[in-house]
Amino acid sequence: MTTSNYEIGLNAITELAAEYSASSPQSRNEATTRLQLIDRIFFDALQWPREQCLPEESHEGTYVDYVLGLPRRQIIVEAKKEGIYFELPLDADSRIIALPALTRKNGNLDSALRQVGSYCMSRGVPIAVACNGHQLVAFSGSRVDGVAPTTGKAIVFRTLGEMASDFINLWNCLSYPSITRGYLQSLLVGETLPPAPEKLSRRLIYFPGVKRRNELEHELRILGEIFLQDLVKDPNLEREFLRECYCSSGALSQYTLISKEILKNRYVAWADGRSKTVTAATDKTGASKDLLDAVAAKSVTQRPVILLGDVGVGKTSFIKHLVSVEAREELKKGIVLYVDFGREPALRTDLQNYVLDSFERQLKIDHGIDLQSDAFVRGIYHGDLLAMRTGIYGFLREADPVAYRMKEVELLASKMENKGGHLKRAVEHLISGERRTIVAFLDNIDQRPDDFQEEVFLISQSLAETWPITCFVTLRPSTYNKSRRQGSLSAYQNRVFTISPPRIDLVVRKRLEYALDKLVNSGGLTLGSEGITVESRLLREYIEVIVQSMQRNASLAECIDNISAGNVRDALDLLTNFVGSGHVDTRKILDIKQQTGSYYIPLHEFLRAVIYGDNEHYSPDASFVANMFDIISVQAEEHFLMPFMIDYCLRSSQHRSAAHGFIPESEVADHLHSLGYRDQQISAALARSEQGKLLDFVPADQSFPIRVRITQRGRMSSVS
Repeated sequence: MTTSNYEIGLNAITELAAEYSASSPQSRNEATTRLQLIDRIFFDALQWPREQCLPEESHEGTYVDYVLGLPRRQIIVEAKKEGIYFELPLDADSRIIALPALTRKNGNLDSALRQVGSYCMSRGVPIAVACNGHQLVAFSGSRVDGVAPTTGKAIVFRTLGEMASDFINLWNCLSYPSITRGYLQSLLVGETLPPAPEKLSRRLIYFPGVKRRNELEHELRILGEIFLQDLVKDPNLEREFLRECYCSSGALSQYTLISKEILKNRYVAWADGRSKTVTAATDKTGASKDLLDAVAAKSVTQRPVILLGDVGVGKTSFIKHLVSVEAREELKKGIVLYVDFGREPALRTDLQNYVLDSFERQLKIDHGIDLQSDAFVRGIYHGDLLAMRTGIYGFLREADPVAYRMKEVELLASKMENKGGHLKRAVEHLISGERRTIVAFLDNIDQRPDDFQEEVFLISQSLAETWPITCFVTLRPSTYNKSRRQGSLSAYQNRVFTISPPRIDLVVRKRLEYALDKLVNSGGLTLGSEGITVESRLLREYIEVIVQSMQRNASLAECIDNISAGNVRDALDLLTNFVGSGHVDTRKILDIKQQTGSYYIPLHEFLRAVIYGDNEHYSPDASFVANMFDIISVQAEEHFLMPFMIDYCLRSSQHRSAAHGFIPESEVADHLHSLGYRDQQISAALARSEQGKLLDFVPADQSFPIRVRITQRGRMSSVS
């Protein structure tokens, strides 16, 4: 049986409480308390994903220890070192205590609660928590009912043992899976929002379960993954694949259900008006002249060049096509160094050395340049060797040639010990001595956490600033926006090129036609590493069915285009999920195709595979299709909250006052308030819409509040 999140959290807090009670008393400083205790409470026990946490977030000159919840901030945690003890009432029956009684003659706690309460009030965050690692106090830090937060009530956990023994209360109030239900506010503020009844799916032992497939469906699924997704990863097919399947970015979809003006300006909000530094990577002829100049090092800069694009828009394909096709003339004598962080181990603590090792390996394998060879090393340090002749060991050159040679070796070895310095000198030698152009690409860091992306950007900044190379780094808009305001990018003025997604229908068509060509005309696919040829008549006929269906049924192409919303990976996942899906009668499709020569997939059949995916039962957490009618309260009218919200965002995006389709989030909330919905319900619906990619969110900044805009997937949900 699958272990629930609640059970995992209970085991984690029980283990932590046992460790704490068994260890001798300690006085950890704040940083150690956060690492060894508070992190484990919130990330392990309460199941908050680390990517949902913003540590040390600044606002108007103040910094908070933890902000939990993105994009809707839900909790602020003020961490105190273990030595700061909170004097809490020992009455075990009293979990809820009035704050004035709690803080009276209790300086440490009063100071901590006032501090975190002020953070919540200034930021509009609902829940405030003060914790010293083994005691926890939580209260409503931002209220709109006329009651000062410091005069309300708080829930109190006096020890880690209490957190473990009464974990159900701790879980319902502060856990990530439960936070949108507003249990703590209801408990403390007295909100009259009865929780929704338990979903029947929770009574299923195996939920959402795995849909069983027969042997035919298993075979088709495996082959579909090889022919639809893995082809691009085979280096032996890369050039051919780019030639046959590449689709230029920036082309507007003919099937989109939202305004094409929104698609055209999809990155405007992230650029924040910096038109001089943020430009499109492509124009009508292909790669823009500015981008080609940057690749050819004609526009010298000591800043890394940022390639900005959403996850899945094809940044890697764009780079490979740029190097192999668009900039082929500019890079005739060039050396391209490429690091793919999407394929490497997730845990790397020495990223700088990893990048340097990758560069050295590529120079040797791809360009025949061995940085360890005697001749090349002596060429790099030729000037140092000449200087040695006039130095203190110069007399040995004639008096004792062997000893002089050993001194040369010692000098060169000392130079090579500094890996970064040695590689830099090699690059300088290649550029000045051999007139080579060197371009480095650091790609797929957008698949990693924000702190990882920040570290890679700093590495790229160091390379661009101190090495004579052009360094490109790929980022997603959300990371770029956040880092530019309060992270590494805030200190630099970088050149940014935006990569818009290609037309999804063209990507899908070309990928399917390429797979068919391999199956029909080439007699199958030969896997480069294994030397095995894969061929399947059944897969060929199945792909023919999809191709013919998309040509005949425009609604099928429209569905794929809008659900994927410009994400090439999602579009290919949709196709792969359909090929060999356990929710589709594969044998029936193939039998009709063989008997009549054709079969046209109806939209409902395709959607069934999309909605359920690999699961036996529908689960919004694992499906491309969000649950538009989910609720957090027993009120029946809440079922229609999200449809009302999506409809309002759609209508507002078409209004002249909406800047590129964006409207203030507060405007959406005001509209829903006017319909009778409450803050808790609205916050939960906004969070679900962000998770389901129905709305785009742009974080607040000094000039604008939080803004939202309907997505292609959100628009499709409004007409389904």
